[in-house]
Amino acid sequence: MFAAFPYLSVLLFVLLRVAVCQGQQQKTPAALDAYVQAQMKQYKIPGLSVLVLKNGKVLKNKGYGLASVEFAVPTSDRTVYALASVTKIFTATLIMQLVEQGKLSLQDPVAQYVDSLPESWHTITIRHLLNHTSGIRNHFMNPAWATLEKAHLSPQQAVVKVAAALPLAFRPGEQYAYSVTGYLLLGMVVQKVTGRPFEEYITRTLFAPLHMQQTQFGDYRTVIPNRSSTIYTYQNGPFETWTFTYGNAGFTAAGLNSTTTDLAKFFTALHGGALLSPASLDSLFTPTRLPSGQMVDYGLGWVIEHYRGRTCYGHEGGGCAWVNYYRSEGLTIAVLANLTGSKADAIIKGIADFYLK
Repeated sequence: MFAAFPYLSVLLFVLLRVAVCQGQQQKTPAALDAYVQAQMKQYKIPGLSVLVLKNGKVLKNKGYGLASVEFAVPTSDRTVYALASVTKIFTATLIMQLVEQGKLSLQDPVAQYVDSLPESWHTITIRHLLNHTSGIRNHFMNPAWATLEKAHLSPQQAVVKVAAALPLAFRPGEQYAYSVTGYLLLGMVVQKVTGRPFEEYITRTLFAPLHMQQTQFGDYRTVIPNRSSTIYTYQNGPFETWTFTYGNAGFTAAGLNSTTTDLAKFFTALHGGALLSPASLDSLFTPTRLPSGQMVDYGLGWVIEHYRGRTCYGHEGGGCAWVNYYRSEGLTIAVLANLTGSKADAIIKGIADFYLK
């Protein structure tokens, strides 16, 4: 009986080595490509691009499938995608830069910068806008918005007027409710503080210094070189096109278009401390605590998630984009697709499995 122990030890060692080798084999670049392609097939995604960045080093930056089904144009690391609500992480970063420069405070009332706001909005602060606790209802909940949208008349003041006709959903700071309109107000704050339109200022002070040359604002009507010009969907049943309509008033909330290559530049600078101090990042990444004591996994413009024992920060966009930043690991993963409903949130976690030990 005891004589068999050495053989059992050898057998166990061999089995462990096989398991380790199989695990390593599963994490090869080819295995990652196979995983992405399998997910695209499962969710019927025409095209997507993947970025994996570790401490400023690009580990993966690759396009899969087609940027345009109509013209059979393949994707690449330079394919431009609509980021939709991922835009909010850039808006929040800019606001925090202005805070560091002493140009505003998170506790400042929005009415200090934006004129003609209803009296019920006067206790709303910039922090409330950033973490969606303002109580401001989305402007498109007002039937009057349909008229403005159809006429393509959506200047910021008009949007605010439409939103202000609706009562607050709750007293500022008491609850959490996602508000696109709150981010439109942030754009007006930036313009008041800097004297320049939001999109012009953020391009000049954030994107240009980082050489993010393919990052620009615009909805489906804007002509943008290298953009996957069509968003696709199965939401109505058949495979068909989809459009994001928000006009320049919505640029602060959802108007940005970019590439995985440009995202690598942004996250390299963010992680390296070139954009914000560690204390400012802490502010962006701190969950929101409501007066009731409830914690909301949303910081200042950044969604907070927990996966495999790590905390990651990022945002979803339009059902077609997702970005996750594992700060403690120095790891950034981005999935940009041209299908709304692409399950980018699930795909990005599967990609993380290849890099999180």
